[in-house]
Amino acid sequence: MIGIRHFRSFRRQPRTTWLALAVISYYLLTIHSLFAFTADLSHGEVAIKLESAPERVSPARDFMLTVTVEAPEHLEVTLPDLRDRFAGFSMAEDFAAQPVAANGRKRQTYRWRLVPEPAAKRYRLAPFAVTVTDASHSSTFATRPVIFPDEGARPPVTGDPEVNPEPVYVPPTARTVALWIVAVLAGVAALAAALFGLTRLNRRVREFRMPPADRAMLELQRLLGRNLPTRGLFKEFYIELTMVVRRYIERTRGIRAPGQTTQEFLAVAVDHPSFTPEVVAKLKTFLESADLVKFAGQKATTEMTDAATDRARTYIREDSERTQEGVRS
Repeated sequence: MIGIRHFRSFRRQPRTTWLALAVISYYLLTIHSLFAFTADLSHGEVAIKLESAPERVSPARDFMLTVTVEAPEHLEVTLPDLRDRFAGFSMAEDFAAQPVAANGRKRQTYRWRLVPEPAAKRYRLAPFAVTVTDASHSSTFATRPVIFPDEGARPPVTGDPEVNPEPVYVPPTARTVALWIVAVLAGVAALAAALFGLTRLNRRVREFRMPPADRAMLELQRLLGRNLPTRGLFKEFYIELTMVVRRYIERTRGIRAPGQTTQEFLAVAVDHPSFTPEVVAKLKTFLESADLVKFAGQKATTEMTDAATDRARTYIREDSERTQEGVRS
């Protein structure tokens, strides 16, 4: 905890320190605005705010979408299932936070993690119906469609630079030099942030080009590094673990398993020629046991998560080996 003596010492810092903090704060706000896309779908007393990151859709990275619904407490606002309203994305997972009430209004937040499809012509959230209910009646209104911007070519720079034929040198003042130093430090911080972002983007591109089995094993290793079971987050662990397997199946079979329920996926897998009855039975046991923890509230242990991890790893490895043998034969 910062004591009074430290606070008084901080207040005695030079004016340039406060100016530096102001400039850096401005840069941070600017960077945030560059990496976020927002849309307002409000109607009447119901405020619906949409925010996504990054600002432009890139097949090389996941697309995070947040929808915040706020309305007076006496109104009950219901959104439909939006999984079939997205175009150009594969559904990875979705979350809903607990409603928060304050000052006579109630706020509900929904989040989706979407995987952009590289061949998609556009990325879109189609109009959806919002139901508003109070004590006496119920009404419905439809939102407008939202088109998410994707990566495009930068416009060419035109025009000739201005040249002063007779430059006049004016020595900078001490204040100007101080501002230059602050600007340079802020620029270095911005450049470091940009390089960090490019490094992550390059890593995601390399991961996107990996063979499906290698990519799934990397995702599994990354999940294990988060140590969710040891922190008591069993439900979150099973959600991520099943998504690793579902995304692997989508990449190898073309089945949109991440956006399907367990029963919907099993119905497709039974009729798929690449799945034997034995494999379907193993997948059924794996997914349904995970659903008991994710949706039915079954208590889990680290031993259970270790066993589920071994089943996922074994399936991916054996399926990849069968696929390679089929190619060689």
